[in-house]
Amino acid sequence: MSASREIEELLSAYRKALNEPSDENIIRMLAALLPFSPPGIEWGIEFSSLAGITYMLENGRVLAVKVSRDEFGPFMQTSIAPVKLEAIPTQALKSIQKDVGGFLERVRNHLTSWLRMAPAKHPKREAIRELIEALTNELK
Repeated sequence: MSASREIEELLSAYRKALNEPSDENIIRMLAALLPFSPPGIEWGIEFSSLAGITYMLENGRVLAVKVSRDEFGPFMQTSIAPVKLEAIPTQALKSIQKDVGGFLERVRNHLTSWLRMAPAKHPKREAIRELIEALTNELK
């Protein structure tokens, strides 16, 4: 699928979620964001933190990231598990449902920061640049 088609799909999902922020519409919007999610936990798009688990979009997938103190000392332990979109807990979607536009604004700002730091030849650069431009126009 081309970037412009994926962007249009995301904007359509955003408009629908904005008008009716149901779980189904928020998941549809998150699914449309997946192709634009940068690689690496440090650049993943966080969308919820619930009971010590952070949910994020990272390199085309949804991850649940849990950081806890190791039982044998002051060390931290991180566990990462892939999650299917349909398995995201309803509570994890609540923060997006409260402010759909604010969420996409944060995504735009996050991706803008990623674009400044990303390698010049990264395969997602152009698609993300186009997405940032489309979101800037949409969120006016």
